Formats: sequence, C-alpha cells, structure tokens
Amino acid sequence: MASKYDFFEDFFDLISFRGQAKRKATLKRFTQPAQNFINTEISSGIIIIIAVLMALVIANSPLDNLYYDFVHLKIKLAIGDNVLSGDLHYWINDAAMVIFFFLVGTEIKREVLVGELADKKSLPVPLLGALGGMIVPVLIFLLILDDPAARSGWGIPMATDIAIALGAMALLGKRVPSGLKVILLAVAIVDDIGSILVIALFYTDTISLAYLVAVGCMLTLIAFSNYVGIRSIFLYSIMGLIAWICASQSGIHPTILGVILGFMTPWKSWYPTKAFPEIANKLLLRIKKSLTDSEEDIHVEKAEQDLLAMSDIAIESVSPLHRIEVILLPWSALLIVPIFAFVNAGIDVGEGALSEALSSSLTYAIAGGLLLGKPIGITIGVWLAVKSGAKFPRGVNYTNIFGMGMIAGIGFTVALFITELAYVDELFLRDAKMGILIASFLAAIFGYLMLRISSKLAE
Repeated sequence: MASKYDFFEDFFDLISFRGQAKRKATLKRFTQPAQNFINTEISSGIIIIIAVLMALVIANSPLDNLYYDFVHLKIKLAIGDNVLSGDLHYWINDAAMVIFFFLVGTEIKREVLVGELADKKSLPVPLLGALGGMIVPVLIFLLILDDPAARSGWGIPMATDIAIALGAMALLGKRVPSGLKVILLAVAIVDDIGSILVIALFYTDTISLAYLVAVGCMLTLIAFSNYVGIRSIFLYSIMGLIAWICASQSGIHPTILGVILGFMTPWKSWYPTKAFPEIANKLLLRIKKSLTDSEEDIHVEKAEQDLLAMSDIAIESVSPLHRIEVILLPWSALLIVPIFAFVNAGIDVGEGALSEALSSSLTYAIAGGLLLGKPIGITIGVWLAVKSGAKFPRGVNYTNIFGMGMIAGIGFTVALFITELAYVDELFLRDAKMGILIASFLAAIFGYLMLRISSKLAE
C-alpha cells in the first residue's frame, strides 16, 4: 500500500519541474481510473441515460422554463458578412452531432476494411440481420399507422443506439458469447449506414446546387490534399469547417458530411508502424552518441532535434483515423451525445400528456417497430443468411440472436435525431419521443433478461 509520503511526493512531482516524462507518468497515476472509465463500453450509455432522466425530471418540474430557455438559447456565429444563427438545439443537432457521425464514418470504414464486414463468409449474417432489422420495423410502423402526416416518420424505428446497446450487452460480461457482441456491433454499423442513407435521401430539404457544388469542391480538395501527402490535421479541420458551413446552406443535412469525412480519413499511417522500432533505435543511438561525445550546447541541441524527430515519427506511425478517434471519441461519447440526449429528451410526461401520448397510434407504431420489429427482423435476416451458407459464430444460437435483436431495439440517439427531421408538429414530436423512450426502456430490460436466462440455460 502506498504511504502518505508517496502520495505527496507524487503530487510534488506533478507540479514541479523534475522532467516532462516523470510528470506525465505521475499524472497518469492520478488520471488512470478516470481514463479506464472513459474506455469502457458502458460509460457512454450510462451518461446518456442520466442525461435523459435529468431532461425528463427538469422538463416536468417547476424549473421547466429554465430547461426550455436553455434549449432555445440563441447563439450566433459570424464569419465576415456571413452570420449563422440558431438556438442551442440547432447547434447541437446540426453542428456538434457532425462529430458523432464523423466517428460513425470512421467505424464504418474500420468494419469494411478489417472488421466483420470485411469477411465475405461472415458478412451475410450482420448484413441480412441488419436489413431485416430495418425492413420489419418499418413495415410494423406503417401497418399500425394510417395517418399520412404521421407516416413521414417511418425511418424512426430503423435506428439502433450503438452506445446504449453495447452498454447493455457489456452488463452481461462473459455470460454471452463474444461472437454475439461482434454481430451486434456489425449489425449496428450496417444499421447506421441504412439510417444515414434514409436521412440523405428522404429527410433532406430543398437542395441549393451552388452550395452543394461548394461542398463537392471542398471534399475534392481534402481528397487531393491527402493524396499529395499533406499531413496537417489542423488544415483538414479548417477545410472540414468550410465544408460544413456550405453543407448547412445546401439543403443536405450536415451530419451526412460528417459520415463522408469520417470515411475519407486515411486508414494507413504515414510511416509503416513495423518500421518504427528500427527508426527509433537509430535515433536513440544518435542521441546517446551526441550526449556522450560532449555536453556542449550544440550536441545537446542535436540530441533534442533527434528527440523531436522521434516524437514526430512515433505520432505519424499511427494512422490519422486512429489518432483522430482517440481525440474525438471521449468528447463525442461523454459530452456531445449526452448533451444531444438532454436537449432532445425533455418532453412533457405529466398525467394529461402521458395519457394522450399513450392513446396515440404514433407512439405504438414506433414502440412496436423497435420492440417487436427489431428482434423479429434481425432473427429472420440471420436465419436467411445461415440458410444461404453463411458462417454462424461459434457458441451463438437463435435465442441469443433474438435477445440481441431486442437490445438492438434501443433506438435512442439516431431515432431521436430522425424524429427531429421528420416532424415539425409538437404533438407528433411528443408522441414519437414517448414511443422511443418506452421502446428503448423495455427493449433494454427484456433483451437483458432474455440473454441472461439463455446463458443460464446454456450452463
């Protein structure tokens, strides 16, 4: 056990100037527990749930005016003579969520190149499972609902919330086969691709050709810069920001741009990772020689230059995609998505509003699509894939698949996002969000229980 002296010595090291390397190592001892929490699959889901509960409590309390004032707080961004203006709700949904969808794009790229979607033998299972999990919920939604205006939200029950779904699965630990978690992730990725296409094709406003061409030009410039070897992430960020401004004026939803930029992010590092140890050893020998030969300033400076070179090579031996993910993922998972949930989940669930929502066919259409359509559709899709000769993961059975499909019915983040695009009417928005909340809550409970029971039976 560490003594009091050890603690104070570490703290002194942290605030003193005994050396950058030692300060970083000491800092890690203080921050590692928090970092471990950030790195767990379940953490983002927990924070999202807390944000939703906070929004519901505040929006249904005497402080409800403060909540709505916060959500509709006006924010302006002026660049020269151009002014972008909107409330906090707009900036979260149309700007900050671009980062979330950017990371969706990088995850899609990873799965396509080296993940479950790269294996031709395994691909049909998540592909057909996801297609079934999108088609059947839409069919159930349309069967329950006959109001043409309300039917415009048919894309809502297609969605799966990756963070909360993986968090619910993580609660089961080793009780479920590892292959089932892989299928859930792959199904959710294909699901995201489907949802993105639906947003792009069916929930897009009138297109401005001039701004759309400007977006295309910026994307071409980004691709060309990458091709000729420009490495500055700052420069790419500026070009991405300009592309976002153009996209926000073009009529297409800016989050689509986020997915495209994520998919365009280079997968390969500038330096081959395998070559780094050899390069580092050569530089270390040069540094050692410089410092051994003489302590003159010129030799120390040469050693420092070699150290900087080694630092740059170490960074550029990691792919830009992975480096950007490491930077953005905590911000997206632990800040942006929870704030998105907070500003979108504050609905009136008072006795009158709740009874009205529970008597609305829209609420039941969305809840039915997510709660029944997802597990039925995914199970049918996986069954068809296996019947066509696809490889079934070891240790996974159809009871597991149905339970996983139930958990995939947690449609929260993207479902709320599509709701905001599909409806303007306040009653439709309320009923749709109520359906999403009810379905997601029940899907998490039933899915967890089904997988827990099936794992006990397997023992």
